[in-house]
Amino acid sequence: MPSPVDDREADSDEPVAVVSSVDAVRQSESQYEDYFRWQNGEDRLQAIELHLPASDATEPYSLLMPKSFDRESESRDEYLPVNDLISTVRAIALYLVDSSEFRYKVCGDKENGILRQLERARNRLNGSDFASAVNEFNRLLDQERASGNIGPVFDKSHIPSDLAIHVVEQTYNRVVAPTVDMLRQYKAFSNNVYGEILPTLVSEFIERAGISHDTTFIDLGCGIGNVVLQVAAQTGCFSCGIEIMKVPARFARRQAQEFEQRMSLYELNHGAVQVWQGDFCESTDVQRMLPRADVVLVNNYAFDSALNQTLLQMFLDLKEGTKVISLKPFVTPDHKISARNIHSPESILTVRRYQYWSQCVSWTDSGGEYFVQTVDRSRMKEFLAQRGML
Repeated sequence: MPSPVDDREADSDEPVAVVSSVDAVRQSESQYEDYFRWQNGEDRLQAIELHLPASDATEPYSLLMPKSFDRESESRDEYLPVNDLISTVRAIALYLVDSSEFRYKVCGDKENGILRQLERARNRLNGSDFASAVNEFNRLLDQERASGNIGPVFDKSHIPSDLAIHVVEQTYNRVVAPTVDMLRQYKAFSNNVYGEILPTLVSEFIERAGISHDTTFIDLGCGIGNVVLQVAAQTGCFSCGIEIMKVPARFARRQAQEFEQRMSLYELNHGAVQVWQGDFCESTDVQRMLPRADVVLVNNYAFDSALNQTLLQMFLDLKEGTKVISLKPFVTPDHKISARNIHSPESILTVRRYQYWSQCVSWTDSGGEYFVQTVDRSRMKEFLAQRGML
């Protein structure tokens, strides 16, 4: 199984084997134990195969759980394969098989259906019943594949957000989560502080900025690449990012490889993805992409004023109408153009402020605000024209 941060594999264009649920657990198996309580005489299963939409595709899912797992207060930071499997069954039934009969047999109602059987067996810690429900799901999916019913039940140009998020979270749990402690090696209160924008807020960014399949999106300071992947999955657009820190950048490239393989397992299309390691202030890749960009994301929550000013100068290369999403504003809402500031970068930007709520960013459970700046040179041109300077 590939190491999540192996330089040679992350930088290579050669195909990398998909990381299964079993592979992810194996990296720290000593920290896992049985999830289910097996009765005397029962076969103790540590893993089970789940069939997937692509032809002959399966994935072995671990039936173990972290020893530190608290059944009463489940942590979103801990990988629990049993829940991952149930979420995958739900996603396949709701979105990836064009058969109402299959959907009903799997989703059923509050009392019936394979999903309810899986949840009941999970809650009762009954491994045999859980395995039986998985096997029945596999049988039904194989029947639908033989009938030619595998296919999305949504507009292919816009994947439902919860399906896109499911694939991105699976990718994270297999590539990043097993060695997540490596991400904590940064200098606090610096421009390189690591923090994630969480999927709910990313979906809001997509809607607010009008990102679609023909958008070019760039994330300046993309960390491990989760936002880049979610945008590519959810909208089908070309999505790229750059990260200065070596370890997160390696994770981002490995995630991009895993993401592409995983989308294939579900027979899902996605936008092209590209991730670079480097300083976005100096990168020739960024210099090449900025004039083409339709949406730029900058998580500048911890950036100092000097770096924000450097970014403003870079924004002079952006085309008319490009949107810049940031956690701190690059221009104040009351900015007025004058003879003194007419040629400053702030004068080509308009800004709108929005609120976000709890569980939207990784560095705080509290809410906050974000800003959408739009490149609009019309006010500047109007100012110059009124004074005969154009």
